[in-house]
Amino acid sequence: MTTAQLAPKTTNKSLKLTPKVHPVIKRFIEEKATLFQLVQALGSPLNVIFPELLHDNVEKFRQAFSDAGVIGKVFFAHKCNQSDSLVRRLAVEEAYLDVSSANELRHALGAGFEATRIEATGPKNVEFIGLAVQQGVTIAVDSIYELNTILKLKEALNHKKPTKILLRLSGFEASHSKFLNKGSRFGIPIKEVGEAFDILEANRKKIDFLGFSFHLDTVSVLERAVAMENCMELFEEALARDFEPRVINIGGGYKVNYLENEQDWNDYTSALKEAVLGTRPSMTWHNNAFGMSSDKGKLKGNFNSYSYFDTQTGGSYLQELLSQRFPNLGDATAGSIMQGNMIELWIEPGRSLVDQTGITVARVNSVRMSSRGEPIVCLNMKRQDISFLDQEIFVDPIIIEKHDEEGARQTEQDSQGKEEPIGVYFAGNLCLESDLVHRHMTYLDKLPSPGDLVVFVNSSGYFMDFSASTSIMQPVAEKVAVMERDGKFTWVMDKQYVPFWECMP
Repeated sequence: MTTAQLAPKTTNKSLKLTPKVHPVIKRFIEEKATLFQLVQALGSPLNVIFPELLHDNVEKFRQAFSDAGVIGKVFFAHKCNQSDSLVRRLAVEEAYLDVSSANELRHALGAGFEATRIEATGPKNVEFIGLAVQQGVTIAVDSIYELNTILKLKEALNHKKPTKILLRLSGFEASHSKFLNKGSRFGIPIKEVGEAFDILEANRKKIDFLGFSFHLDTVSVLERAVAMENCMELFEEALARDFEPRVINIGGGYKVNYLENEQDWNDYTSALKEAVLGTRPSMTWHNNAFGMSSDKGKLKGNFNSYSYFDTQTGGSYLQELLSQRFPNLGDATAGSIMQGNMIELWIEPGRSLVDQTGITVARVNSVRMSSRGEPIVCLNMKRQDISFLDQEIFVDPIIIEKHDEEGARQTEQDSQGKEEPIGVYFAGNLCLESDLVHRHMTYLDKLPSPGDLVVFVNSSGYFMDFSASTSIMQPVAEKVAVMERDGKFTWVMDKQYVPFWECMP
């Protein structure tokens, strides 16, 4: 029996990817008038930020620390969003900030973060390292070269106060589990950590060695647990050299659930696989298979996508990680080792810390048919305005109709004349065949009209501006910050938001 015969049969009726929407954002979208006014005044696309929704996300991670009895700090990975309002809001929360460039560091300081609440990570140029040293920011050292550069800059700057550092490591290994070392271009290979220790020993008065860090390009609990175990084993060597390490930073990768229900995700991905196998019509532009292929009726390859439905996210993912047992350390759990040795846990969530804090809105320019007869909804935006690198976003946008009465009549007509939703492609405004906002079909109950708005929900985490560009001289989307009080919404430009906005005259 082939994979195609085993696959569950689906219809277009079930192929919705209904987004999970925060109640505050849902109320704002349903109010509708303000959204249309903002797009008319500030253009399309438009990014709408809800900075006050950050509080609950921070507290979920803090609760995970508390439940595990672990001392911890939550560092927001600034690179996933450039918003002023989000960073300024975080500055008044029990949160810290992870910056990856000199400009992000300047932004953090200007937003109200003290240097003691900032960590510099990633590959760094001399300007970035020098500013971090001068400001007293903790530096996650990415290489031996970077460590030596810090020492040279301290001498050149005549900087006397010890610089706080973490050693970022890579190349983790485990003999007790099936673990594949993928290799990394970041961090000091764990086999070379002795050289770093030698440099630190020779410069004890110049460097305050806090501990170890890593950042893995994976959401695998096993891979992260192996990295944690490797780092914890190094604590003994560091103590033997008379260092006093007290921190382990385990980076980001805390998952987000974007969809309302699991069945949506299962039905859609099953249908995609059926399409690749040829047992149903194509559901993607130019038959894009997202890493999959068909070989003699069997599915080959892997579905190359983020899992947009997940029950283990944010704080719950952290809780599972802290419950992992380490065979090389007496089979004790991560949490108990940290408790017993007073090790402080640092984490660097990005998208999970800004979960449900923003939307991206675009106006419909036109609706047309492709040369193959496929409906295309042309938006006043481009793919880069709502994308993270080349990843596909498998979440349906919300259509906001400009004219209610006409929409109501059309909906009634559609319900009488159509049994199944219409499969459409959302396209951008670049004159490139590749400018598809979604390369997969989205199934709508009715076609939108020019002037309607399309709302991409939960776009704060990487999607709204990580890949944004000024192609065709179209400016990067403006941002506004929206707040709700007593059921009423008010807004300011993102750059004008302050966390004490209610006190402003």
